[in-house]
Amino acid sequence: MNRTWLRKMIWSYLPIIFIMFSFLFFVFFQTLVEQSNRNTKESSKVFVGQLLQTVDVSLKTLDTMMIRELVSSKLLNDFFKETGNDNVFLNYQLVNRMLQLQYEMSIIDSYYLVRYKDGVVFSGMTTKMEDFEDVAFIRSQQNSTDSHTSKWSSIRPYRELVAQKPKNVISLVHKVSVGNGADGLVVVNVSAASLRNMIKDMFDPKQAFVQLYDREGKALFNQDDDQKSGKVLASLTSPYSGWTVESGVINGKVVSAMYGLSSIWLVLGLFIFLAGAISIVYITRKNYKPIEELVFRIQDQFGSGKPTLGRLAVDEFTFIETAINNFAEQTKLFRKEAEASAARKQKAIFRELLQFERGAQAEAIDLSALPEHDKQRVFVIEIDHPEQVFNQYKGRDQSLFKFVISSAAHELFTQHGIPVWLEWTTPLQMTGILFLPDSSNEEAETICERINAWIHEHLAFSVTIGLGETAAYDEGASASNKQALEALTFKAALGHNRVIHFSETQHAASAKATNKHLQAIHRLVQQFRLHEENWRESFDAMFSGMRSCCLPKNEIAELCRYFVAHMDLQLSQASKDYYDVWMSEASVSLRHIIEEFDTLDELQNQFSVTLQTYADQMGQLYSSRMHHQLLQNIRGYIGLHYANPELSLEYLGDKFGIGAKYISQLFKEEFGENFLDYLSQLRITEAKKRLLEQPDSIQEVGERVGYLNAATFRRVFRKVEGVSPVDFRKRHAM
Repeated sequence: MNRTWLRKMIWSYLPIIFIMFSFLFFVFFQTLVEQSNRNTKESSKVFVGQLLQTVDVSLKTLDTMMIRELVSSKLLNDFFKETGNDNVFLNYQLVNRMLQLQYEMSIIDSYYLVRYKDGVVFSGMTTKMEDFEDVAFIRSQQNSTDSHTSKWSSIRPYRELVAQKPKNVISLVHKVSVGNGADGLVVVNVSAASLRNMIKDMFDPKQAFVQLYDREGKALFNQDDDQKSGKVLASLTSPYSGWTVESGVINGKVVSAMYGLSSIWLVLGLFIFLAGAISIVYITRKNYKPIEELVFRIQDQFGSGKPTLGRLAVDEFTFIETAINNFAEQTKLFRKEAEASAARKQKAIFRELLQFERGAQAEAIDLSALPEHDKQRVFVIEIDHPEQVFNQYKGRDQSLFKFVISSAAHELFTQHGIPVWLEWTTPLQMTGILFLPDSSNEEAETICERINAWIHEHLAFSVTIGLGETAAYDEGASASNKQALEALTFKAALGHNRVIHFSETQHAASAKATNKHLQAIHRLVQQFRLHEENWRESFDAMFSGMRSCCLPKNEIAELCRYFVAHMDLQLSQASKDYYDVWMSEASVSLRHIIEEFDTLDELQNQFSVTLQTYADQMGQLYSSRMHHQLLQNIRGYIGLHYANPELSLEYLGDKFGIGAKYISQLFKEEFGENFLDYLSQLRITEAKKRLLEQPDSIQEVGERVGYLNAATFRRVFRKVEGVSPVDFRKRHAM
């Protein structure tokens, strides 16, 4: 279609376009008038509903607030139970509370409380009922047979004092009963003027009018001439208050005149439409040939092999639209397939980069597909505390969080010009390969810190990032990936919610021996405190461990001081007799030996003699105690039946014929440990063995050691070991 033909078509259709727009204008004006009338009525209905709802909400809010005060306020109960007006402090508190309510609800004009038994009316000051100006209203409510529920009065004049000018109010009346019968009234007055002010802000009095009538038909507003001549368009009655609202326009004559005139215009517009239709047919037939030529050219270009299109059997514009849509769909399909193919190729290369060893990927991987770089470095983001936080979300939410983490990491690196490939390699770990220039190594570490801080600030959980060392261009990312994963294994010791560099873990690895020594000390203290006969084996194992590590003298001394301090703490929780003997003899002697020893053998021998002496003294104390053998039998029974879910102090009391509380007291004095703590320690010790040696699930392991509830098992395990059962199994399975 050339420019000459297009210009010709435009000039040909200009008169027709003008005629059609004229007709549309006439039709639009006619529709506008009709729609205006309908909209005015609908708007009036909506407006009346909103206005009535506003009034009802204000009255209901005040009613609810007063009901709450009657139910929960001690001041009101005290007032209606009081007799006379001598309680000045109570009256003062009532005045303050009612002023506070007036401050909260600005529509409250005044209030008063009526107490029947002594005929007292309190409105900020105390007045006898017969002397009160509103006594007629009080009598009408007192003689009313209505229930004790609240109700609203009609518009009425009210004044509190003779000198005051009466003003129109509506009153909320609550009958109060603190005894068996009706004891009084609470009357809250709402000013009619405040309701008028609230309603007047909701409409323009120059264009519309609103009138509000109470149950008795009394009007809230004074009617003027415009309202009397206006037409009511909507009326609605409140089921709550019984009030009726009417609304309408002040002058609707102009709209009616326009509606009559529009009928004439509609006839004129119909003639114009017919003239335009004839012109369109003529011009369309005259200018059809270029369109026909375009249809056949599209058929020749895209429809080869298909039947020839006939002029009468084909909708030409549909044909053109279909051809263009098919072309667009094929383009989108090709683009989508290309993007999916590129993503699959990148994912395959990503896996190969992490698996191949140094120098191997140069032959197996297409290096041209990688971003331009000098070095590669791998980081792994692992979600912290998944059982407590992350796994509580649904699968869809978890996927969304993963997308947010990957998007944040990608955005922060690309902002600094560092290409990065990201992939969730496990449900809780996302691996990233950085393609670094020579100058971006330290910058990459800083960005990892920013990623960690951003996730902690914006998400409901935290992550720990393991960062491997930088690998040269030809070394590949496999070694750096292993280093990043190894760095994450130290997060329990080094802390969560941080970036762990592989170099840090090398220093931390040297501290593993110290942790083994501390474990040996804890084992010895536990056995010695519980009077187990095999404590000497743990004693020899503790010193053998220090000897095998070739520890310097100062480290040996520190470990021994830790042992003595831990024994002081544990025995302080046992019987006072045991603790006194330990502190006065054994503890002092052991500390002196630590300060004076020269060799490890000498230290071991002197420690052995001192501990054996204390153990013998304890044995004499045990044998002299009345319940020593009974408690030994109880402890032995616990050791055999710890996996019984019903095992408790009450269970042991029934088994051995002694009170549960007494068993608890004797157990604490004898062994320096609570029964529940001792039972938990036995169960968790067995659970750790099963977690490492058996393929059972966490639920099954918990049931086999006495915890039928998996949540209870996880909570106790974390309390004793400091980690969840899942993390314990993962950490020790590596």
